[in-house]
Amino acid sequence: MAEISNYKVAASPHEIDNSNTRRIMLDVLIALLPCVVCGTLFYGLYALLLVVICTAVCFLSEQIFNLARRKPLTFDLSALVTGVILGLNLPPRAPWYIPVIGGVFAIVIVKMLFGGLGKNFANPAATARVFLLLAYSTVMSRYIGADISGNLLGTPSDLPTDFTSAPTYLSGGTAALSGSFWNVSGYPGYVLQLLFGYTGGSIGETCAVAILAGGVYLTARRVIDWRIPAVYLLTAAVMVLACYQSAREIPLQLLSGGLLFGAVFMATDYATSPKWRYNRILYAVGLGVLTVIIRRFGAYPEGTSLAILILNLLVPVMDRMILPVRFGQRTKSGKPMPRVAQWTALGLCAAMALALAVGVPTVAYTEVALEGGTYASVRSVSRNFRGEYEFTVEGEAYLADYDYTQPLAYVVTLDKEGKKVTDVEPVVQSTMGYTAELSLFEGRTYKEILDLTDLGTDAETSATHTNESLREMILECFAAYDYNIADYETIDYAGHANIVRAERRGDLYRFTVDGVADLAEYNYKQPLTYAVTLDASSGAVYAITTLTESTYGYTLDKPVFLGRTAAELSAMTEEGIQADITTGATVTNVAARDMILQCFAALEEVRHG
Repeated sequence: MAEISNYKVAASPHEIDNSNTRRIMLDVLIALLPCVVCGTLFYGLYALLLVVICTAVCFLSEQIFNLARRKPLTFDLSALVTGVILGLNLPPRAPWYIPVIGGVFAIVIVKMLFGGLGKNFANPAATARVFLLLAYSTVMSRYIGADISGNLLGTPSDLPTDFTSAPTYLSGGTAALSGSFWNVSGYPGYVLQLLFGYTGGSIGETCAVAILAGGVYLTARRVIDWRIPAVYLLTAAVMVLACYQSAREIPLQLLSGGLLFGAVFMATDYATSPKWRYNRILYAVGLGVLTVIIRRFGAYPEGTSLAILILNLLVPVMDRMILPVRFGQRTKSGKPMPRVAQWTALGLCAAMALALAVGVPTVAYTEVALEGGTYASVRSVSRNFRGEYEFTVEGEAYLADYDYTQPLAYVVTLDKEGKKVTDVEPVVQSTMGYTAELSLFEGRTYKEILDLTDLGTDAETSATHTNESLREMILECFAAYDYNIADYETIDYAGHANIVRAERRGDLYRFTVDGVADLAEYNYKQPLTYAVTLDASSGAVYAITTLTESTYGYTLDKPVFLGRTAAELSAMTEEGIQADITTGATVTNVAARDMILQCFAALEEVRHG
């Protein structure tokens, strides 16, 4: 007893305050208010109506169940919390019956059948969302973009008939986000957009600022244990780094989908999270691991609710098998009981923090500025930790048989020297199954891709139009690399007044040439400037980058000229060019042909003096 002589031992409870269930639930409702407000602003009054319906159904379901079981009515606000959380997890234009079915399932099946508050086996809102995703997967994946004015009075009848894809980052990548946000473009703009929630998603899960405000409030009120969301996000960051091999992906994944909302409002549920402090850390680690694995390798783009449901089922086992060390507890040999759970939890956190500190700089992507040229498909380019260049490209393919314009987005990776395609990763493809045959392009050089003629025979999906569009996007990646990244040496040349600059890189010669296309029907002379790269070894056009072109939309049809020799271009007549083009820019193409022929003449003069 000597070792505890300095302690005063009294009967429990040892800590007394004025907390009760109703007060705790009221705090949670207050913390959820910012999410409700932002969801209403972004997605309209109909989204608010869905939350109200879900909340009302949850409350009524609990009271009706109590009446049926001849139990007293309960007004502890827990049903309201479940209703608001589940409502905020719904798509903004879900039909009215979705919150009704989800609310009844959450309260009756998950909560009340197991004894009511504190006895449910899993978080009711998370379980109900998983049920709705499985039972109504199409409806639960239909989202709309955020619009403070346009969505105010929107209803499900406002949705277009072909509205089948979800414009969220998890399902559509950066193609689902705006090109700029608050005049901030590129990657920083994407992060800001996700941070403030001005994008597609469930009603309450998109605005990270609102969620964090609620989390800070609950932490300050000591309603939730901050360790669960903190370790959850830390683990998810490490898993994203490991699974995606990209430090840039970490904030995008943490701020998208329901991860942040689930970490703050669902994973911290008293009844379904561990009792012991260090078990909560282990629980949060498991949540982070499962969430990212489901996202990266699962059939659904989101994994938060399913991860919470699975870990909820393991909590009773954890609380029974992994017990804290009691004060003064010793082993049979008389030694102090080792604090295995504590050491394991702290060690995992330290290891993950170290992994981020070492891993993030290792796999960090370097943004490469596209300072020159106008590109129809290339949106951004970055350099990965292997030194390769990853181009984000967007385009479309028109499927005449279905009168359908198919959106396309890919990440095209070129090697360090920009000589061949090392990888093509689809981000957005058709919902009609017209996926590109990526093996047609991966591992091939510029010339090999340019020489591809029959893009339908080799494709298992017969996605000829998709393959053709992807080829044009990949060729533009080579052109963007050629103009912005490749190291050219300036050479002396003054033979043609229209050629303002001449450069060389091995067998490639790049000429910047000015010209004019006379659009007589508009009484307008269209200024043109192109950077034309010629391959001296093959005597053909390697790449064309647009520097100045018409504001009338008469853009150059580059595939007409790529891979052509001077003799082939000279043999082209105006009628021949017109037959080959798809943009109708006959005058622009004729003027560009003459400009390119000037570049061929300059090439001969430079090489042979």
